Amino acid sequence: ACPHPAPQPPLQDGNDPDPYVKTYLLPDPQKTTKRKTKVARKTCNPTYNEMLVYDGIPRGDLEQRELRLSVLSEEGFWENILLGEVGIRLRDLDLAQEKMGWFALGSRGHGTL
Repeated sequence: ACPHPAPQPPLQDGNDPDPYVKTYLLPDPQKTTKRKTKVARKTCNPTYNEMLVYDGIPRGDLEQRELRLSVLSEEGFWENILLGEVGIRLRDLDLAQEKMGWFALGSRGHGTL
């Protein structure tokens, strides 16, 4: 099993997750800004190197949105497990510059910047 700060294993069955990342620009009632990475198999330490491109959205609009980033484990056709998520307010970032950094994942609705 992977190193994990909680006393329980990463998944209830004790297996390592098959994680992937899903993002939305909120608000997004039609879910047109959804992006999803490929699934990394059986790991608690996945690495993703993907660029998010949102053509056609003016910078002023982007700065009013939140990037909702969720990490899930692919567990079956319909049953994916939320491992953690974070909301990133884009007005807090310089959108003209590349952003590299760490964001703490929390449970639903409790992500931190």
